[in-house]
Amino acid sequence: MTGLFRSLRRGLPRGVTGDVGAPPSPIDGQWSHSDQPAIDTIKGDLFPGTSTDAHNQESSEAGLAAIAAHDPGFSREVFLEQVQAVFFVVEGAWTQRKPEVSRQVMADGLWQQHRVQIQGCLDAHKRNVLGDLSVASLTVVVAHSDASYDTITVRVLASCTDYDVDDASGKIIRGDQKVQRWTEDWTFQRSSTAKTPPGGGTLSSKCPNCGAPLDLDLSGECKYCKALVSSGSFDWVLARISQVPAVDY
Repeated sequence: MTGLFRSLRRGLPRGVTGDVGAPPSPIDGQWSHSDQPAIDTIKGDLFPGTSTDAHNQESSEAGLAAIAAHDPGFSREVFLEQVQAVFFVVEGAWTQRKPEVSRQVMADGLWQQHRVQIQGCLDAHKRNVLGDLSVASLTVVVAHSDASYDTITVRVLASCTDYDVDDASGKIIRGDQKVQRWTEDWTFQRSSTAKTPPGGGTLSSKCPNCGAPLDLDLSGECKYCKALVSSGSFDWVLARISQVPAVDY
């Protein structure tokens, strides 16, 4: 992933964003004349049956300890390194308008929305550009483990320019080239029976079931062992990305 980090740090589009309860993602270019960035309508959701305690920010240290208790291979530091890798993978998929690139790290619900939104970009012949994209910090704000799921929410503080470009003319049609900071919460989930594979798993681009290089079809199955990796049954997947209200930094 290190080389990918370097190659994606500049000229990327805004990552998938939005909150549960937001309007459905527009399709067929409906957003093309709006001032709102297309990607801001994406939401995602947590797995059905997720405990309400998975939203409690006071539970982060206890939650991390509970995860490590049933998964001795788990490391907060390694996890956050992998989250940064996922961040740039998702941004790369968006800027290239290639949803298959992010299939390997996203839960099915979020990825399907991501795919529809990218198709909207293609249909509208425009793209959302981020210049000078960088990550200032990654902070675990929520961690929870129960009989069903492990859930970790990471707050991403990033900065970039944010503007839309018309494919045909190359002109900026929304936004500007001023670098600004923004914050999102990225929530990762997996089954509470899953354990960190010794050689790395989903967030390390390896199938957590068979250990092969991670290569998923559009249904989220490993092309080698046919395990449904995007379900979170075997390892972490990105389930939800939500915007955090702007604050003064």
